[in-house]
Amino acid sequence: MVEDGIRVRLGSSDVYIIGIDEDDCQIFLAAVGSLKSDAYQTLSMEEQKTYDGQIGQFTELLPDNPLSMFTVRIGWAGELGEAQDLLQRYLNQAERSIRSVGVVHGCLLATILEKEDTVGISKPLRRELILLPLGRGLPEATRTVWGLYGEMASLASYAGRLNDFRVGHDLILKQIDASEQSTQVRINEISLEMRKPIGQVKPESLEGVLREVITLFSNLSILSSAMRRDYVKARVLLRRAKRMFGAWNEEALAQYPTNSLIEMGIYEEMISPFKDFINRVDALRIQLNTILDAVRTYLGIQQQRLSIEEQASSKDQLIRLVNLQEILHKLEILIVAVYITEMARIVFEVLAHEMANLLTALFIPLALLTAIGISRILHRKH
Repeated sequence: MVEDGIRVRLGSSDVYIIGIDEDDCQIFLAAVGSLKSDAYQTLSMEEQKTYDGQIGQFTELLPDNPLSMFTVRIGWAGELGEAQDLLQRYLNQAERSIRSVGVVHGCLLATILEKEDTVGISKPLRRELILLPLGRGLPEATRTVWGLYGEMASLASYAGRLNDFRVGHDLILKQIDASEQSTQVRINEISLEMRKPIGQVKPESLEGVLREVITLFSNLSILSSAMRRDYVKARVLLRRAKRMFGAWNEEALAQYPTNSLIEMGIYEEMISPFKDFINRVDALRIQLNTILDAVRTYLGIQQQRLSIEEQASSKDQLIRLVNLQEILHKLEILIVAVYITEMARIVFEVLAHEMANLLTALFIPLALLTAIGISRILHRKH
């Protein structure tokens, strides 16, 4: 055992394997180093290919579909100009180019563009980085490298989970335009039906409208709640990554953007559709609430008319309207309970992340009782 990991000797190389437990995932950090005393100062393609082959044997033992895979290639340089030359020689040999670069904790850190442009969201999230400690002896450089290793392992966890959230919801996000359009069309049709004169709207039609509104509202609430929950989790990961980049205090080089600037932009882009989705669904729910208000107003007027007329032929209609009023009352309780539960889930995600789902489930009866209490207070005032 080395530190809290395992040391394996493969030919002329040492392999260190360390497991790190994080929220909802586990990180495996595998470091390959040559036993040759001068190998640390090189960044040659031959050495890197050897390391890739040895790491490949280890990655085959990992579970399928990892969230992310970060590859960090290490060299050494006396000063910044030498590091830039060494980096450029390696890029020429590998036929690759730089995406972003900066100086972090006295090391040149560069992110390399992928060999093939990837379109859309993919899994696992991959990064290839070059790390070159500047002007330090081997012991000091090794300590700095291991410190950055640990930080980049955590970063791989944050980025991988953010990407996993996006991949998991990508289908829903792609369908939002069509779903929003079809729901909007139906809302407009119901609104036109409710604009008819009171005498032309039959209670049977209202009953169908209520059932359809309940279905639409429930579906939208489920989608919004799931998206809101993962958006809160994603924002937590984004804040952690931002704090880490802030601690790096990365210095820019030449015309290239810094690693932290590019990465934060990518992470923000990953989760921005979540907020857009939530806002669009909430807008639809507001329109459904407007329809419910129209139904509520109609029921009140129609009940008054039928009560005044007291016609025997209207008793069945009056009973139906009373039943509709009860359905509407229950729906109001459901809507209030859903909002209260969603707010409670957000609080639980922040205060007790690992037990959020259990606490939310336990909170549902309390939310229903609270909603019933609120409804009674409001009706009592009326």
